[in-house]
Amino acid sequence: MKYRAINCRLQVIATGILLFRKAAFVMVLIVLSFHTVHAQENVKIRRSEFKLKSEGFRDAWNNIKEGNKAFVMGKGMYWTARENYLKASTYNELNPELNYKLGACYVMTDDKFKAIQYLKTAFRMKPGVSKDIHFLLGRAYHLVLNFDTAIMEYTIYKSSLHGKELRMKGASIDKLIKECNNGKELIKSPLRVIVTDLGPQVNSEYDDYNSVITPDDSLMYFTSRRKLNRKSKVIMIDYKYPEDVYVAHIDSGHWTGAKNLGKPINTEHNDAAVAVSDGGKKLYVYNGYEHGGDILVSRQRKGHWTKPRKISGKLRSKAHESSFFIAPDSSAVYFVSNMTKNNIGGKDIYMCKLKENGKWSRPVNLGDVINTPYDEEGVSLSKDGKTLYFSSKGHNTMGGYDVFKSQMDSTGKWTTPVNMGYPINSPDDELFYYEAPDNQRFGYYSAVRDGGLGGKDIYKVTFLGEAKEAVMTTDEQLYAWPYQKAPSIFLSMPAYITIDSSIVLQGRITDAKTQAPVVARIDMIDAEKSQVAATTISDTSGMYKLTLPLKKTYGVEISAKDYLFFLETVDLSKDTGNLVLHHDFSLTKVEVGTKVVLRNIFFETAKATLKPESYAELENVLRFLNDNPTVRLEISGHTDNIGSLKANTRLSQDRAQSVVNYLIGKGIAASRLEAHGYAFTQPVASNDTPEGRAQNRRVEFKILSK
Repeated sequence: MKYRAINCRLQVIATGILLFRKAAFVMVLIVLSFHTVHAQENVKIRRSEFKLKSEGFRDAWNNIKEGNKAFVMGKGMYWTARENYLKASTYNELNPELNYKLGACYVMTDDKFKAIQYLKTAFRMKPGVSKDIHFLLGRAYHLVLNFDTAIMEYTIYKSSLHGKELRMKGASIDKLIKECNNGKELIKSPLRVIVTDLGPQVNSEYDDYNSVITPDDSLMYFTSRRKLNRKSKVIMIDYKYPEDVYVAHIDSGHWTGAKNLGKPINTEHNDAAVAVSDGGKKLYVYNGYEHGGDILVSRQRKGHWTKPRKISGKLRSKAHESSFFIAPDSSAVYFVSNMTKNNIGGKDIYMCKLKENGKWSRPVNLGDVINTPYDEEGVSLSKDGKTLYFSSKGHNTMGGYDVFKSQMDSTGKWTTPVNMGYPINSPDDELFYYEAPDNQRFGYYSAVRDGGLGGKDIYKVTFLGEAKEAVMTTDEQLYAWPYQKAPSIFLSMPAYITIDSSIVLQGRITDAKTQAPVVARIDMIDAEKSQVAATTISDTSGMYKLTLPLKKTYGVEISAKDYLFFLETVDLSKDTGNLVLHHDFSLTKVEVGTKVVLRNIFFETAKATLKPESYAELENVLRFLNDNPTVRLEISGHTDNIGSLKANTRLSQDRAQSVVNYLIGKGIAASRLEAHGYAFTQPVASNDTPEGRAQNRRVEFKILSK
């Protein structure tokens, strides 16, 4: 989620000035932000493919319809869409389109690990489920700091773009890849800091951000998009509640008692706190109604706030002004604006100086040392005025907005900004960083964090200083982050987040007949957890290399264009000596006459009724047919020699037809499938042993035409 900004492009596409003037401080940027690159693809869940049985279908389908309504509304409604889709998934958890939509909802909300789980499931069942499946996987892996896999997914997505689409999106994908490379460097040297959520006394399940603290460190003003009362209505642009200013006070060292500031500070429009001055007697607020977004000022008189008034004309324009900070000595004002005349990027940081006659100078752009071709936001200064803090989507950000700082040199110029580092920054958004008024060891900012209360929360940052020699006791937690039981990518050392690189599996993928190299995608599946443990793509010489956490048995899924799907297990536990293991794989090309035994198709005893445990294998066949839309298959049933030829012929025919019916029900044209029952006329093993008879009881498919 991006903060406090109305992209100037909105002015062009808005259908009316009133809509633009009422736009919120933060709410629209996600729609036009660089992270999305494009709108979420509204993949259609087909009724005929979703339906498995009559029982429970009506309720599940109603949940799908309600989820779809919310999904197309955008970011503010992904939570609602997700809730409905999750209910529907209890009826049919293997539908690829439903898994895709659940993954997309999780990418846009709070649990990126679940996003990966659902998106990978969708891809395994149907690689062509959507055009942007690899982009969303890239975003999810990016946000959980799995940068190498994110780069791979982004690269695959970019390779699928052509022509105008590539020209429109290519540069944005390149920047996301650059952010991943920046992140790989930043997490190598994590800061010794504690990042603490201010908790439910301040934050809510809604978006809370931009804390502004009075000089005596007694009051905090901040902005929230929480529901105020039963009459509160969402804004139609992003389906979230309007912004209001809230105030909290300090109690025994903790911020508590958040309360809506009420009128006249809050209006029917969007209102956000941005700065205080004059010992806390002046409060500067952003009002989304004024000139598309302006800063107003209110004065406290006899314990009450006056109606906010316009500030000096030099500090406002017809453009959108958001962040605002008064220098500690009141000699200058820093603010963010998207005025186009002098801008380097979309939104830049400007400064006005107070002249000797008490009037403000014209705004001066801070220049390309600070501002980038991308957006800057959330400007503030240290207590001595020598350090400039701000957030940027440029410089060496690891994703979204990162917090940067710049020092003023002896000539009065700002030095090259430095990323504040991990874990202050993450691949998501961090904005509105302010030093605590009374102590440089503390700061406050707004961020999206794993384990937060919901949306954006306000966090306190505590700097621990230089590391000291550790006292090695069994009870002491030797980390810079507070200990908590729940796993969190922001509360653990970066090395624990990525896959352990001490075990390397490498080898070559070739054509089974010609031994020619094959470029293919490899997924190593941890069967115990039903999760993908590692993923990679072989190069043009067929060579692949990946890392795994443990020596154990893994499922191997390999997919390549024009080749049959590959699925088997490999047991790595037998090799106890080496840390680098070698395993080659051969793929069978799609050719007329090729036969494949479907080993995991199960029926009820002496019947043609498919058991649920067959669905995973059938989804592989379905994926193969979708990936090769011109291929025709014969589905054949085979039995052992127990019983009469007539009875076994009928049973094998009915079982083959059950598989065909399943695939037709999933959308495969009937003209592409034939069902044949061969009874025990085509054995692959001896019928004289139980083991041989078990091998002969099988379902196969044969390629009839390409």
